[in-house]
Amino acid sequence: MSKDKYSRKFCVAPMMGYTTPHARKLYRILSQKTFLFTEMIAASTMLHSKTKDLIIENDLQNPIALQVGGSNINDLGICAKIAKSYNYDEINLNVGCPSKAVQKGSFGACLMQDKKLVRACLETMQNASDIEVTMKCRIGLGNDLNYDYFSAFIDEIVQSGINIIYVHARNAILNGISPKGNRSIPRLNYEFVTKIKKEHPHVQFILNGGIDSLDKAYALSKEHDGVMLGRLIQNNPFCLGKVDKLFFSFKSEKNLNKKIILDYFNYIKPKIGNDSIFRLLSPLLQIFFGIPDSKKLKTEIHQQIKDQEIDNLESLFLQFINLQKKAILS
Repeated sequence: MSKDKYSRKFCVAPMMGYTTPHARKLYRILSQKTFLFTEMIAASTMLHSKTKDLIIENDLQNPIALQVGGSNINDLGICAKIAKSYNYDEINLNVGCPSKAVQKGSFGACLMQDKKLVRACLETMQNASDIEVTMKCRIGLGNDLNYDYFSAFIDEIVQSGINIIYVHARNAILNGISPKGNRSIPRLNYEFVTKIKKEHPHVQFILNGGIDSLDKAYALSKEHDGVMLGRLIQNNPFCLGKVDKLFFSFKSEKNLNKKIILDYFNYIKPKIGNDSIFRLLSPLLQIFFGIPDSKKLKTEIHQQIKDQEIDNLESLFLQFINLQKKAILS
């Protein structure tokens, strides 16, 4: 059984450069129930970086998991303690990232080649702290789908005692294609996840990969323990305003409105000077996703970012909300 009380029916995937502390704050304003993830943070960064407080910070964004990348057993045990001390609900071991940089560090998807090491890492992390320890992986490596390989890997992993596994339902191809290509070129196979669940009914398997709409996510959540979405949220984070009603039976959706903008600006204003305005505002810039004739306003916003005019920026975003309301009513 899972140690915590949180549902993982709907999760936002860890995404480098996107699930930053600032983006997660916006996600939490939009949805109370979505289970959030940090970007992958290397174990060495957690242990040695002088700016680790800024990188690891958790500004009341629970429920949330910290995803760590590493393969040094002792270091990962310390990371579990650190995650607990920063009030994370979960620490998740990355066994799914196929990038060359991650492979050089001997972690990510290449760890699927050493299932006993992964098991040892997970056992050590659990022994080090009472935080929930989980794993995110692929369904295999290389070009060929092989259920026996995936099943043997999971058989070893569940012996570590973990109860939650996030599965990107594609193979990872470690050579010849980019991380971006690895998100689309290897073919999806949700059936592997369905089948492994039958073999390990006590484990939660959260499905990830190719879920490109909330309707598809909802349908799949009926067939699986939960779903994890990445690119849809990256492109249009404001769809999270629909999640609590659709997945968790809240009475109403959180539509894009002035309060969301004001709440987010109240969050970023005290941080100006410690971080760039562009980084602080980056999550909000996706507000224009799919909106026609927004180029002029976007250009003006980028100019105000250059000029460091935070109050003008707040006014521009509020102006955009007013324009959208008028468009809906007309």
